[in-house]
Amino acid sequence: GSDNDFNDAVFYATVTPYTAVKTGIYKTIETPVDTDGDGVSDTKDEYPTDATKAYNNYYPAKDVKGTLAFEDLWPSKGDYDFNDMVVDYNFNQITNGQNNVVEIEAALTLRAIGAHYANAFALQLNTAPGNIASVTGQNISKNIFTLNANGTEANQDKAVIVAFDNAYKVMNKTGGYVNTVTGSSYSNPQTVNLSIKFSTPVATADLGSAPYNPFIVVNETRGREVHLSGYAPTALVDPTLFGKGQDGSNPLTGKYYTSDKYLPWALNIPVQFDYPAEKEDITKAYLMFNTWALGRGATYTDWYTNKTGYRDTQKLYAK
Repeated sequence: GSDNDFNDAVFYATVTPYTAVKTGIYKTIETPVDTDGDGVSDTKDEYPTDATKAYNNYYPAKDVKGTLAFEDLWPSKGDYDFNDMVVDYNFNQITNGQNNVVEIEAALTLRAIGAHYANAFALQLNTAPGNIASVTGQNISKNIFTLNANGTEANQDKAVIVAFDNAYKVMNKTGGYVNTVTGSSYSNPQTVNLSIKFSTPVATADLGSAPYNPFIVVNETRGREVHLSGYAPTALVDPTLFGKGQDGSNPLTGKYYTSDKYLPWALNIPVQFDYPAEKEDITKAYLMFNTWALGRGATYTDWYTNKTGYRDTQKLYAK
């Protein structure tokens, strides 16, 4: 690996006479061309004619998808099959010449709906709502969310971007299970492409890493949010739900969306996830999952892989 700054050792030599040096094998260093004047040469600039952009930064990687999987019966455990909503993602953080984020492009592919609820999917970003210049590509059909003119949700202290407010509408369905019952009819996954532009560029360290703070809103009930374990809810969550059912959240200590046995209600997998079939408990489908959860992620961090003894394939969804 290397930081490619070429300053680890810098020296020069003076030679007399100059003709004593063989120069024919060396390539002349040419002045870099910087068409848009952003300080990044055209050979490195992925947007050589746009001074506001310079680099693409993909997560998990270019043309690679990760997966978010949700259980929607929080604060109850439910059937724990993690297929109530399954969304594949690829994020591109577009940065400028100073490596600050100016735009996010998000490809969000809805693969499965193992629920009877019309659930919504959204992201919370670590920047003020007013710092969002515009949002395009949202799939909004209901009045669950009140949006500002720039596409962010109103009455939030951080920018909340609603990707879609009805998973069934995205899949062109009216209800029922979609791609969770093995052997039933298959529906092609549908992609929502978001473009989020910032008014003022945000430092990558401040914005955080993709997929940021993703969450679902359950059954058109705005306050019923389900986030990844350890991630705080938005300002519009219903706080009375914490500590109910099997939820072990404690907002006073910053513990969120974790059961008393450290089980989550949402998962972020950095590869495309083979999710359980309908009504198949993930702890029975992925045999190292429970140990991983009880150990608070310290062991079996690769529980989702297809290593020998890691999964019961009969309990996973297949077309």
